[in-house]
Amino acid sequence: MIATPLAFLAGETELRRSTPEAVKAVIFDLDGTLIDSEENHYESDRVLLARRGVSFSREDKKAFVGKDINEMVRRIKANYGLASDVQSLMDEKNAIYRSLALKSSRLYPPMKRILEEFRKRKLPMSIATGSNASIAGEILESLGVRDFFSMIVSSSEVRKGKPEPDIFLETARRMGVAPSATIVFEDTRFGVEAALRAGMTCVALPAPSDTADDKIFQQADCLIKGGPDELDPQSFFWWFDTHAKL
Repeated sequence: MIATPLAFLAGETELRRSTPEAVKAVIFDLDGTLIDSEENHYESDRVLLARRGVSFSREDKKAFVGKDINEMVRRIKANYGLASDVQSLMDEKNAIYRSLALKSSRLYPPMKRILEEFRKRKLPMSIATGSNASIAGEILESLGVRDFFSMIVSSSEVRKGKPEPDIFLETARRMGVAPSATIVFEDTRFGVEAALRAGMTCVALPAPSDTADDKIFQQADCLIKGGPDELDPQSFFWWFDTHAKL
């Protein structure tokens, strides 16, 4: 059911916006924002560690959600005393993840409509992800949405990953737009913080398992409680047209 603008304001979705800039570009996080892939990431981590005799629970995984793969693997290596070097661990994790993701990744249905509408409005779109860019491209291709995006930027291409703003600033630079003229879609605390620190408009889509009342999520310009599956495209674009100066 499509929510009316009044229901959008009073119901499940909360909005946060001050004085907006003209939006000229859109940046999407990938995992947990555009595609439902967190289970695949958890499983790839679990298998990687199980091969080394280490148990890794979903609770353990929570500490790494939103972190880029380089930082996560470094921390896993240190925390569990793994003998393998960081690069070989990343390569192994990526291989496991790729095998899983190409078979079972899901595009959040509302996000397809968001992509289509932004394309109609001729707003350029890019991906900024903590995952491997090549694998991200393959997944998007398998889901039939790769051609919506002008580029995919990985955190491995910048100095620091989220919550530092580097990846969003670099993506905006490559797109040729000012950070203040960019809107970001993000699902994690680290990602929302990075977008805000970059000076960008931020749409936060915390998963149902996250606390939407968290201070970082509350600072977002638009807060979608329940995550991407709860995003109503019609209501979102009512907000966008009302609050963004196109």
